[in-house]
Amino acid sequence: MATPGAAIREHAEAIVESALDAVVVMDADGGVLGWNRAAERIFGYERAEALGQEVAALIVPGPLRDAHRNALARLVRTGDSSIVGRRVELVAMRRDGSELPVELTVVRLPDRGGIRFAGFVRPLGEQTLSRLETVRLQKRMAFLAQAGLALDRSLELDETLRRLSELTVPELAQLTIIDLVSAAGRLSTAVASAVEPAHARELELLRARHPLTPDSPHPVVAALRSRRSQLLSAMSADFQRQIAQGDEHFALMRRLRYHSAIVVPLIARRRVLGVLSMLRMEDAPSYGPDDLVLAEDLARRAALAVDNAELFEATRRLARTLQSSLLPSALPRIDGVRLAARYRAAAQGQEVGGDFYDAFTLAPGAWGLAIGDVRGKGPRAAALTALARYTIRALCDQGAARVLERLNEAVLRDAEALPERFLTAAVGVARRDGEGLEVELAVAGHPPPLILRAGGTVEQTVATGLLIGVVPEAGYETQRLRLDPGDTLVLYTDGLTDARAPEHVLTEPELARLLERAQGLDAEALCDMLLHAATGDREPRDDIALLVVQIPA
Repeated sequence: MATPGAAIREHAEAIVESALDAVVVMDADGGVLGWNRAAERIFGYERAEALGQEVAALIVPGPLRDAHRNALARLVRTGDSSIVGRRVELVAMRRDGSELPVELTVVRLPDRGGIRFAGFVRPLGEQTLSRLETVRLQKRMAFLAQAGLALDRSLELDETLRRLSELTVPELAQLTIIDLVSAAGRLSTAVASAVEPAHARELELLRARHPLTPDSPHPVVAALRSRRSQLLSAMSADFQRQIAQGDEHFALMRRLRYHSAIVVPLIARRRVLGVLSMLRMEDAPSYGPDDLVLAEDLARRAALAVDNAELFEATRRLARTLQSSLLPSALPRIDGVRLAARYRAAAQGQEVGGDFYDAFTLAPGAWGLAIGDVRGKGPRAAALTALARYTIRALCDQGAARVLERLNEAVLRDAEALPERFLTAAVGVARRDGEGLEVELAVAGHPPPLILRAGGTVEQTVATGLLIGVVPEAGYETQRLRLDPGDTLVLYTDGLTDARAPEHVLTEPELARLLERAQGLDAEALCDMLLHAATGDREPRDDIALLVVQIPA
């Protein structure tokens, strides 16, 4: 005999099963726990198919899914929601991808073994004109908000283009192509995305073999010339033959069953950057005026994102070019000495850094060595770096300490032109002495270079002095070093020790222990080992410069 509680549960289950409204029960993660017969009828999924699936992926249109997930997470986290216990009009999605307006009521079920919610979904049937417009506006705003977030995630041009193309599939298109305009005015396909990824790759390869030409009748070229969007509600076989770039292109359009398209120019700062093309195939509805409005809104946002990415890329290329001009193109060849150097820019790397190194011939048997770190980044830092490097080169034959004094005078003399004028530096004058080198070293506020001796011990140099650009008549002391076969001198900027700050700053004893373990490595391998150990192969927090002078054993 059934207990009263069991009988009540059976009656409740029977009521849910016989309800005309869809009843969907979900857990705190949005997974389906319950799915009645009305839900099967309305949405097209059998109960066995729906159970365990995510509600958002199952019945929420793509542009609205993030909003659904965020609302659920907020409800679980805070218990506060603007829709619990209220009737809300929304749009839902059937199994075949078609959409329908619904009235939704969400209630929280008693917590028995976990947080659960029940959604009661009622199709609204015929809609008024105002309700249709509300649903369209809701979808458009949700999609554009999602698009804005996706496009703002990166300033990398390739990633921005890929995000843009993938954003439209499958919500707006079954195939999307983005063509960019080069500085010479030529069109090239940057990226394509499709419901079937193989179709996108096939189209990219075809466009690479048969690029669009300025006299082509293709809609992409027409949009580029007119700077106006093209709405192609239908694309007949004759039209496809007319715009095809050849038999191969025509065959592809027929095989993929091109049906309807929207082609929108990407315009930012009055410049046409490219063209966004979205296509639907024969099994999808034709594009209409509402779709065109949404596509043009998306294109405006996308054009700004692409323009920002191009500006970022151009700035980064300029920074790299300028940075390379502030470093030696090659290190001098010294018989019996191995020289190695590395420069590693900090994350992003769109601005010129202030770290530099140099090694150059002074006279037969004598060479200048330098490493430095200029405060800040950008054009002012680059100007000060250039002043420092070329002053050191011009005056290094006067001695290491003297060149730092003259550099300090030059920086203070140009204080108005160089408001951020502080820098640290270590300068050495190396001279051949038998099988080794005698090095005259002077330091201005810079991390003291280290010496790895042939026996495996590490010595810290002791030359000290104020950083450049602080006070006039700063005095700098000289330390004389000798490097014998098997010895290695390591000069570095503090970007090496601060590479993973603030999580961890590499102390001088830790750096010394690293060098001790590097005994036997040649100069090139030593540079690579130090960079790897300091950064963990992650982007460093600050620029890093390294200069290694080694006398092989």
